[in-house]
Amino acid sequence: MLNSTISIESLQNPRIKSLVKLRKSSERRTQKKTLIEGCREVERALEGAHPIDEFYICHKLLNPKSLSLISTYANKNEISVYNCTESVFKKITYRETSDGIIARAPLIQCKLTEISLSKCPLVLIAEGIEKPGNLGTLIRTADASGVHAVILINSKTDLSNPNVIRASMGSLFLLPIIECTTDECFSWLEKNDIRAIGLTPEAKQLYTKNDYTLPTALMVGSEDQG
Repeated sequence: MLNSTISIESLQNPRIKSLVKLRKSSERRTQKKTLIEGCREVERALEGAHPIDEFYICHKLLNPKSLSLISTYANKNEISVYNCTESVFKKITYRETSDGIIARAPLIQCKLTEISLSKCPLVLIAEGIEKPGNLGTLIRTADASGVHAVILINSKTDLSNPNVIRASMGSLFLLPIIECTTDECFSWLEKNDIRAIGLTPEAKQLYTKNDYTLPTALMVGSEDQG
């Protein structure tokens, strides 16, 4: 059980207005915050040790699993939990259906120098990805495939976009994701003796034929150019 909650009943509450602004990429950059919606996504953020600033819940929509999840974390870390009326909660949610939990959290910020590499790392490099859903799916697939890190070059979409978080099913909190320039990326690959392999639908060799006992970076391009 939660030790305590703070009730919010007004749509004009300053906190609610601030959260609504986070729908815009420019505001997320300004506040350096984003919203994590859904029990699964919040659970993976906690699993990946991503910090949480505040929880916003709606008891009417909240399921027992979600309540247990945030109760344990919030009580232990003294995180504020705001209990919203259904109308207020619907104001800040971006999904048509919700399980009654949203977390406000810092943006994901990771540097190439912070990546902890295994002896034979497998890295995914994605350049110029435009659609949030596609980026989230790439990250989710990378996580499921055992990729150690994802590097984004010249990304055309915002990593903190709610649709990226949703499409990744929270996987973006479970592995390092770095945004950098092309020069920074290839300098890092060279420094760590990681070979780069480009992937294209026109390739004559299947990606499964590569020797992954060697440090490898798989490279994919944008949706329109591949």
